[in-house]
Amino acid sequence: MTATRQRLEALLAQRDALTPWVGEFDEAALTGLLETQLGSADALDAWVPRGDTRGRAVPYSPLLHVVSGNTPHAAFQSVFRGLLVGSHNRVKLPSSGLPEFEAWVPTLPPVLRDLIEIRHDLPDEWLASEAAVVFGSASTLATFRELLSSGTPLIDHGPKLSIGVVFEPDREAADLAARDILAYEQRGCLSIQALYVAGGPIAAGRFAAELAGAMARHREAHGRESLSLSESGAISNSRELLRFRFANGDDVALWESEGDTSWTVVYQADPTLAPGPLNGFVTVHPLPPAGRLHEALGPETAHLSTVAIHPYTDALADRLEPLSAPRVCPLGQSQQPPFFWHHDGRMPLADLVRWRDRA
Repeated sequence: MTATRQRLEALLAQRDALTPWVGEFDEAALTGLLETQLGSADALDAWVPRGDTRGRAVPYSPLLHVVSGNTPHAAFQSVFRGLLVGSHNRVKLPSSGLPEFEAWVPTLPPVLRDLIEIRHDLPDEWLASEAAVVFGSASTLATFRELLSSGTPLIDHGPKLSIGVVFEPDREAADLAARDILAYEQRGCLSIQALYVAGGPIAAGRFAAELAGAMARHREAHGRESLSLSESGAISNSRELLRFRFANGDDVALWESEGDTSWTVVYQADPTLAPGPLNGFVTVHPLPPAGRLHEALGPETAHLSTVAIHPYTDALADRLEPLSAPRVCPLGQSQQPPFFWHHDGRMPLADLVRWRDRA
């Protein structure tokens, strides 16, 4: 049995533990991922034909993963890929920890456990890893560009945000949007922070009211995580600013949870996309004409991760092509990327190997 096959079978045995973090997968999916991104499921173990030559994929090893504390998904997904290609994985966890990930690692069989080290600090020797996968803010990425050798491949996943586009604003769309907005408290790059509604300002305003009801129902059914004082304060400050703008004639409206900061819906005629304070805070805008999308939404479109649309059709997705979003999906599924997705538009498995050729 090849080394790749051993790791694949060990990962399959971890399917129940991994599915909540990496999505559904089976043997065909893992084999298909290797074939799609490396050209052959055997490329890590043997010389395989590649055009007019033969090639063999060699994993970057050791491979440094620097993960943030937003959600455990990045850690699980990044290390999952590193294990699949056979890298030795050095995982720099956030100082606050990732309890789900840290509880999982000791349960692994030796064929996988021996390929993972986890720490909350960053030893100097870890900076000599062959490659690095870094999740974090722009300042975090800049720091690691300085710390790592200039020849070390850096696979960076910086700050991103996602939006929804509603072509048929109804209760179903509101319920789907609430699910995408409130999952993981908007702390991931796939979290929707703004919604754009077809049909003009009146339709967008009505949908904002419908969404407020959906947000309230979702919170009642699922609760919320506790927030820090600074997180709650950021929401309260944003609400007060909106009340000030309304009093001064700006075309805005506000719906908010009573007595707490558990959810906030803002209608805003200005289509400019801007990050909000997260934790259940979303803006609703009229959808600009397709020809003005990129200009109207502004410079934050450069940081788009996903656009979730309702209803989903290729024809409607084509109307949003000016945004050049890496991923377009049905509303309600923004937080569940498919197994084969190209994270930030890249081939994440292919990024983890280098190639050798033979005649």
